[in-house]
Amino acid sequence: MSSAILDFKPISNISESLCALHLYPNDPQRQVIAYHYCSCIDDQRRQCLIYDNNTKDAKLIGVEYIISEKLFSELPEKEKKFWHSHKYEVESGMLVLNSKSLVPESVVSAAEKTTLSVIVNTYGKIWQLWPVDDQGQCSSAVPTGPAQLLMAFTEDGQVNQDLLNERDAQLDVSTKLKREERVGIKGNPVLEGADQWTKGHVWQVKDE
Repeated sequence: MSSAILDFKPISNISESLCALHLYPNDPQRQVIAYHYCSCIDDQRRQCLIYDNNTKDAKLIGVEYIISEKLFSELPEKEKKFWHSHKYEVESGMLVLNSKSLVPESVVSAAEKTTLSVIVNTYGKIWQLWPVDDQGQCSSAVPTGPAQLLMAFTEDGQVNQDLLNERDAQLDVSTKLKREERVGIKGNPVLEGADQWTKGHVWQVKDE
């Protein structure tokens, strides 16, 4: 059906394209490359569609809601266990813009600095809808099982380096160089209640 006669207002508001890696808090070795396409509801809230790659045949594998530090601080304590911080993702160079191939790196770096200087102090909640196999791929023909809560990395040594190298090759970027470029981006201390999987408080949806 022709897009000329259809209305795409909700997705036409997508204005950011980002790529990161995420993990299952109950099985941290199970990790996935995640391409985020985000729209800004307002200056304190974003919502992102997550795909397994950046091609036209990509699978929609999840959603992420991103909120400001202020909104996270106001959440009930029992809600905070679902949320992760973005401080390490940004500072480590792991979270990158998914830019077009012909855009000069200097332009990408400037855009990243503007965007990530905001995201570094935000918090996210991700629901993974398509299961991830042992190779970090969403290889099943259909999305099976219940939605799963995903988390973000919080320190060195947690990420599968082979998977990170695969992501870097896909986008022709260097996480190491990105990290060096971001020495001037320093997030606030992570608020209490986020990243609870790192403190032994792991929560996940179970398939009864």
